[in-house]
Amino acid sequence: MFSLKLELKLNNKEKTLMAQHAGFSRFVYNYGLALMRSIDHQEIKGSSSKKIDTIKKLFTNYTKKQPEFAWCNSLSSRVYQNAFRDLKNAYSRYFQGLGEQPVFKSKKDKQSLRVESSNGKVLLEVGKKIKVPTLGTFRLKEAIPFSCVSQTFTFTISKSADKWFVSFSIDADRLPPLIHEVVEAVGIDLGCKTFATLSDGNVIESPRPYLIRVFSLKNI
Repeated sequence: MFSLKLELKLNNKEKTLMAQHAGFSRFVYNYGLALMRSIDHQEIKGSSSKKIDTIKKLFTNYTKKQPEFAWCNSLSSRVYQNAFRDLKNAYSRYFQGLGEQPVFKSKKDKQSLRVESSNGKVLLEVGKKIKVPTLGTFRLKEAIPFSCVSQTFTFTISKSADKWFVSFSIDADRLPPLIHEVVEAVGIDLGCKTFATLSDGNVIESPRPYLIRVFSLKNI
């Protein structure tokens, strides 16, 4: 499995769209984290994963329906679902001793978001366009070099130095390098009667030309 990271060629409207979704992802992550920190974990038992699932239901069934949060409904639901998954992963890594305690995200942090296809793996064709699930079709700075299938159905959009990128994993196997073991160096003498004569005595004969007879329609 390999990952491809390609730069997107966005117009101003598309850049605004990406920035809105990145802000949406950050808002939902901080929303979930704030509620996790406000919970009395001594009184409310259960894993962090189950608690975040409950917070997600609260956001979906109540918060999003409030007038002041109506803007959330105009953006991709895949973004906020993945923001809660990211929060889950952050807490999981923390309790396993693999990372620091989750902290609030800031506008100064790297802007990013994740979306996925509800139809599973995605076929990506050669060309300078890519269809990002739930967000639309966008131009690329450089063409996808070959047709491929996404290994997972998740696409990550990120911003770096005022440039937006899309990254995803693809189904592929690494080809072993074509390296021939060299036992001993030999000299090569190219000739006319033979293709090549090697200094170790081996001779490589010239390939024989094929004789092609052309028939006219009268001869058939």
